[in-house]
This record gives sequence, structure tokens and C-alpha cells, in this order.
Amino acid sequence: MNQLEENIDSAANYVKYQKLQKGFAELENAQTVALVPAFNEEPRLASVLEVIVSSSQIHKTIVIDDGSRDNTAQVAAGYPVEVLRLAANKGKGAALQAGLALAPGASYYLFLDADLLNFRHEHISALLEPLQDNEKVAMSVGVFRSGQKKSVNLAQHYFSILNGQRGLRRSFVEILPNLDWSRFGVEILLSRYAGLAGLEVAQPALQGISHVTKEEKLGFVRGFDYRLQMFRECLFALYNYKKMIRRYPGNTPTQVLAKISENNFGTQ
Repeated sequence: MNQLEENIDSAANYVKYQKLQKGFAELENAQTVALVPAFNEEPRLASVLEVIVSSSQIHKTIVIDDGSRDNTAQVAAGYPVEVLRLAANKGKGAALQAGLALAPGASYYLFLDADLLNFRHEHISALLEPLQDNEKVAMSVGVFRSGQKKSVNLAQHYFSILNGQRGLRRSFVEILPNLDWSRFGVEILLSRYAGLAGLEVAQPALQGISHVTKEEKLGFVRGFDYRLQMFRECLFALYNYKKMIRRYPGNTPTQVLAKISENNFGTQ
């Protein structure tokens, strides 16, 4: 090898070294923000926050108190988290939208419910790993497996699109439509929107996890009524998400809006 070839080889190795070092720096500086929307979750929030704040994988946590009438905000204030209090209940979609506005530029975002049962660090890892291992994955949607409640397991098997435990890559968050209108339909909106944008979604299993049902929180009658409200909001999102994205596009790219127009609204 002559001197010129040695210099070229050295330069190439230096470039590779620089790229490697940049990769390590990006990994070290990667920030994960957890968003926890909560409405009247005073009795349940603490156990979820205990896991989140003790996780080395989460660098910032924001609890969005969505107009609670109990001491949800006070419970959250007892932990090293940021608490955002909304004056009135605006729904889960608007709560997440408000939380995202407080944490621009994070590498990853975790959406976590405030009423989880048997929530562990391994569930955080399961949501983040698909994003960290494959740059093509824009969102991970957790699927409950082998939880302590058969009704929840069954619902997860057939309606996993409704699961609120999600990981989102920054590049996906940066092109999201406005979520304010979606209320309990926010998960349907996120999943359908990812499909419209042609983005890859992973569905990691979350073993042993579950959540408190609405009937357990409110009693059978009030809980069942609240569940019906949730179903109505989910159905509205399912059948109207394209129309609502056009009305409230947020950061939706023009090519995605064009695709919606071609499909004449409706469901996908």
C-alpha cells in the first residue's frame, strides 16, 4: 500500500470513527418523556408513578391532570414529575396534546395510563425496544397478555387498537394532526393516522399487566355509562378521523392530506 492509499484508508477509518462516536453521543443524549393523562385517578396514580420515576429509561415525566375533581394533582406533586393541570375535563386526546407541547424535541415519547395494575419496568422496555432497535418503527402499541382480568385480556385480544400504552418516535410526533378533538378515540386516531402515513407500527406484548375497569372505579351503573361514552367517542373517531384530520390537520404533511382527499373521507 502506497502513502496515498494509506492516507485514504486512514481518512476512511477516521470518518467511520466519527460516525461511531456520533452514534454513541446520540444514544447517550436520547431523551424519553413519559406522558400520563389522568382524570380522577387519586387512588391509582401513585403505583404507576413509582415505576415510572424509578426507571432509568425515562428522563422526564409529565402528568396531565385533565380537570380532576379529586386529589390527582396533589398525588402527582409528591413525585419528581411535572404536573400540568387543565381547568376543565377536555378528554384524553387534548390532555396528550397539551403534554406533548411541554416536551418538544424528545427522542421518544411514552403514553401511559394512570390506572395500570402490575405495571413494571419490563413493560417500559417492551414499549421502547421496537423504536430503539428499528428506526423504521414509528410507534409501538402494547398488547396486554396474561393479565389478572379475563375481561381485559379478551378486550385486548380483539381490540388492541384501543390500548393506551404506546411509544412514539419523535419524527412521528412531529407530523401528528391535532389530537384535541379525539377524547377516548385518540388511540384509534393514532393507529389509523400511522396507516395513512404508511408508517410501521410494532405491537409488543406486555405480560401480566392490566388496568382497573370503569365499573370498579365508579360502580356498575356509572361505570357502564362511562364505558358507553368511551365507545361512542371511539366510534366517532373510527368513522370520522379522516374528516377531522382535514379539519384539524396540525402538522399533517400535505401528501397525507392528499391521500385523505383521494379516499373521500370515511374509514380506512
